[in-house]
Amino acid sequence: MKRRGRIVSALLATATATLLLGVPAGGAAGALPLTGVVIALDPGHDGGLAAHPELMSKMVWIGNRWKACYAVGTSTRSGYPEHRFNFDVAMRVKARLVALGATVYVDRPNDTGIGPCLDVRGRFGQSVHAQLTLSIHADGAASSNHGFFVMKPGYVRGYTDDIMARSSTLALAVRHGLVSVGLPIANYYARNGIIARTDMGGFNLSDVPVVMVELGNMKNSGDALRMTTVAGRNRYAAGLVAGLRFYLAR
Repeated sequence: MKRRGRIVSALLATATATLLLGVPAGGAAGALPLTGVVIALDPGHDGGLAAHPELMSKMVWIGNRWKACYAVGTSTRSGYPEHRFNFDVAMRVKARLVALGATVYVDRPNDTGIGPCLDVRGRFGQSVHAQLTLSIHADGAASSNHGFFVMKPGYVRGYTDDIMARSSTLALAVRHGLVSVGLPIANYYARNGIIARTDMGGFNLSDVPVVMVELGNMKNSGDALRMTTVAGRNRYAAGLVAGLRFYLAR
C-alpha cells in the first residue's frame, strides 16, 4: 500500500506540475499525453435562459423523476453570474486539455444561448463518444460557507449501475486535483468534499463516467474574489485538468 501511495502521489505531482508550467508530461517538447482521449464538458447554466422562463419550467424525465429543464444559476453578491464563471472556466479547461492532445466537446457553444435541458446534457457525453463528462458549476450558499465539493451519481437502478464505480474514481481524482493546487474542500455540504446524488439528470442519463463540481460558494467573499479574477479561474482550471489526468493516469 505504501508503494502504491508513492506511485499515486508521483503521478499527481507530475500532472499538477505539468499543468501549472504548461509543458507536456516528462518535459519532452511535442509530447501529447492525452492524444486519443475524448472529454465532454458541461459548463452549468447559460446566459440567455433568464429571459425564457417558459423553457426553464418545461419538465423533462431524468430516469427516476420529472424535473424542470434548467435553472438560471447563482451569482456573487456583486453580480458576477455563475453561468459566466462556469463557461469561462470550461474554456480554460478545454484549452489546457487540447494543448495536451485531447479532443474536447462542450455542450453549449457560448454564454448567450438558452439550452440545452438537463436530459440533453445528461446524454451529451455518450453522444460525442467521450471517456468522461465533467460538469462545472459554482454554489450559492450562506456567506460563511466556502470551498469546493464534487458530486457523483448515486444508485438509480437501470440508469447509473454501469457508471457508478468509475464515476466514484473520477470524483476522487477531481478532488485530488483541486486540492493539489491549494483549493480548499468545502466546510459545509458533502463529506470530505464528495457526495452522491440520485436526482441529477446529468448523472442518471449518462452512460459515461460523470461528476459535477461546485468549485466554490459565490456568496462567500473569499471564494468570490478567486472566481472573479483571471488568476483564480486559471487555478480552478489547473486543478480540474490535474484531476482528469490523475483519473486517466496520463
